[in-house]
Amino acid sequence: MRKELTNSLAKVYLTVEFDEANQWIYSNWIGALPTEKVIEGCLATIEMLQAHPCQRILNDNRAVIGSWSAANEWIAEHWTPQVLALGLQRFAHIVSPGIFGQASAAEMVTRANKQLEIRLFQDVELAKAWLREF
Repeated sequence: MRKELTNSLAKVYLTVEFDEANQWIYSNWIGALPTEKVIEGCLATIEMLQAHPCQRILNDNRAVIGSWSAANEWIAEHWTPQVLALGLQRFAHIVSPGIFGQASAAEMVTRANKQLEIRLFQDVELAKAWLREF
């Protein structure tokens, strides 16, 4: 199962899919992400987790541009409790190359890591290896 979300210009900003072989959800975020798009995307990951219960998410932000930190409060207060209730236990986040995206990810970890095991990675293969350890 694969789902693509598009912005007002019909450009894909998120692809969410269940990776059957690895038994995790893979989320690939692209471009600039206003808060409402981050929330829509997070809701799509919840839907995917409901359809394909699993304990791990590989969240790829390598193609993200800029900050999305305005969504971090919503992620901590709304998204995190919902995914925990659905059984999520590990969240590997591959950071974007830009400093603003990296700062957003670090803030997300600070807010949500008390509830969910989150690790930040720059290398996708290291992120996959960490998820496979579980």
